[in-house]
Amino acid sequence: MKPLQGKIAVVSGASRGAGRGIAFELGSAGATVYVTGRSVQGATTDNRPETIEETAAGVTSRGGKGIAIRCDHTNDNDVRNLFEQIEREHGRIDILVNSIFGGSESSLPAGEGRLFWQRPREHWDAMMVSGPQAYLLTTRYAAPLMTQHRKGLIVNITFFIKDRISGNLYYDLAMNAINRMTMGMAKELKEFNVSAVAVCPGWMRTERVKDSGFGPEDGATETTAYVGRAVAALASDTEVSEISGVAVMVADLAKKYGFTDVDGSQPLPFEG
Repeated sequence: MKPLQGKIAVVSGASRGAGRGIAFELGSAGATVYVTGRSVQGATTDNRPETIEETAAGVTSRGGKGIAIRCDHTNDNDVRNLFEQIEREHGRIDILVNSIFGGSESSLPAGEGRLFWQRPREHWDAMMVSGPQAYLLTTRYAAPLMTQHRKGLIVNITFFIKDRISGNLYYDLAMNAINRMTMGMAKELKEFNVSAVAVCPGWMRTERVKDSGFGPEDGATETTAYVGRAVAALASDTEVSEISGVAVMVADLAKKYGFTDVDGSQPLPFEG
């Protein structure tokens, strides 16, 4: 029996990047995974080729069951329809992974410089709307499918560096909004036996990063499987409530649970 056999998971933003890596590892652990995002066959986003159908097929090929559902997680109707479908088909969800981020889309204007007052408003909107706002909207519809069964895990993909600004100011604010949101979710969900954990990967070798020519020697230390294994380990931990509300590095979870990246290594936390 695989550790997540029979579990129902939703991974948002799973057409590529961390979301795809997480969906694959949940599939390897036996879960049924609803793979959501905007990139579908014949209509992808951000000039990228990856699709949610490809991710769903990868989940199934790894031993789980992948179900691709197009969903714009900034759109209330899309999100409501997604969870209404899941409720009809399964009546519950066990794992929700929020993995959406609009701040790196190539359609954004370049702006006039690196400083916060030089950045166009579109940068703020992309990071905050396709980030904390989308996380909150998605979780609002997911939570009732967990609380009524008094069990579940919410994982919010994020980042932080203690006592320093992470990247630029807009990015730092978006990530820390997610971290504070996770803390608040954990507090309000505790009585329903639902946990919320903020998970922080390092610099991952995503499809976009690899296509840009970056490799391990440039500091891109992790594959997306590493964060996927972190989420699968959390979802398999019957004592996960002990770290509910906490923002934790993937590297620290690797030490706690004993998993490695695909090459057998345990990359250290990214401090860039």
